[in-house]
Amino acid sequence: MQVLETQIVSNSEGVVTVEFLGEGGEKIAVTMAGSDPRPTYGDTALIDRAKEMMVQCAVFETVEHRSAQERNRDFSEPAKPDSPFTFEYRDHDGVRQLKGVEFPNLEAVHDEALRSAIDLLDDTAAEGGQQGWAVRVRDANGKIVLSIDFHEAKRKKAAAE
Repeated sequence: MQVLETQIVSNSEGVVTVEFLGEGGEKIAVTMAGSDPRPTYGDTALIDRAKEMMVQCAVFETVEHRSAQERNRDFSEPAKPDSPFTFEYRDHDGVRQLKGVEFPNLEAVHDEALRSAIDLLDDTAAEGGQQGWAVRVRDANGKIVLSIDFHEAKRKKAAAE
């Protein structure tokens, strides 16, 4: 899903929901409990935390979908991402790919994708192509495991300056 807009909704009980709105009415909502202290950190921190929670959901597998051999594994440890990764970069009207990239965990993948998206800001500014995703990352099975949009890259770049 390509995120077009992000909304933050709070209720009187301190529960905060971050909604990611996409094309065609798609919506992903992440609700954070009122006992979580992070909702007091501001909108940027809330959005970042919601994205972290979605990545964690994508990485952790359910026991029902594992083979008998995998069921014996210690599930207190997080599932390892399916390396190697393929990075996809928005390049004018096309997509440039870098295949076979290895990282130890999804946090390192996210950091590299964000750094790359910030680098793309200058490249795409002249063409006006700064809408939607800037960098996507696929796992070894071809599944998109991470997407950084231009809006997020601009926000992070501004915060770093």
